[in-house]
Amino acid sequence: MSFSADAWDEVADWYDAILAHPFVSGLADGTLPTEVYTRYLLDDAHYLASYAGTLAMLSARAGEPALAADLARAAAEAVDAERLLHQQFLAPLGIDPDSPDAAEPTPTCRAYVGTLQTDAAYAPVEVGLAGVLPCFRVYLEVGRAIAARAADPDHPYRAWIDTYSDPAFDAAVTRVEDWTDKLAAAAAPGRRAEMLAAYVRATRFEWMFWDASWRGETWPEAGGAA
Repeated sequence: MSFSADAWDEVADWYDAILAHPFVSGLADGTLPTEVYTRYLLDDAHYLASYAGTLAMLSARAGEPALAADLARAAAEAVDAERLLHQQFLAPLGIDPDSPDAAEPTPTCRAYVGTLQTDAAYAPVEVGLAGVLPCFRVYLEVGRAIAARAADPDHPYRAWIDTYSDPAFDAAVTRVEDWTDKLAAAAAPGRRAEMLAAYVRATRFEWMFWDASWRGETWPEAGGAA
């Protein structure tokens, strides 16, 4: 079994938990409150900008030119997605995620992107690559699952659904998984175990990311920490 297939099996319970989460259920049936979705979009804008940097870092460290090119393309696509997110969803609400007055990313968002960036900079390339895979695969699978349930063209979250169930996104996911599988096949068992640990950790963060938006997670105040 390929690394990506084996890793996806390993996180099956986490994926089920993501699909069952009230944020994702509300996204699917269109009942997700606008304020919750807006909180999520603000975090996602920060995440996508940081994710693009993570992919660019991995591209710079990749020894294989074709892999470096694919990762650079994925980084550019993440930047485009962040720009589109702003134009389509946040700008009409009068929200600029880059404004000094914008809400600070949640602790979960900061922790997730910090973990990915640290691995991209200091861990072996294949470990850093394994860590970015769950974002690709989870969003593709969630997009497909919601698309199968949400046929209404006037669904309030139609643009999000169409983005992540698009065949072009599927192709991008497959490209990155194929590269990771090649690196895993050449890796020693200990290194492959590190890759799996990074994959599982990132999948847990995916669940936490949805949950942070749903709960309205904020940074603690000094008085509340006493």
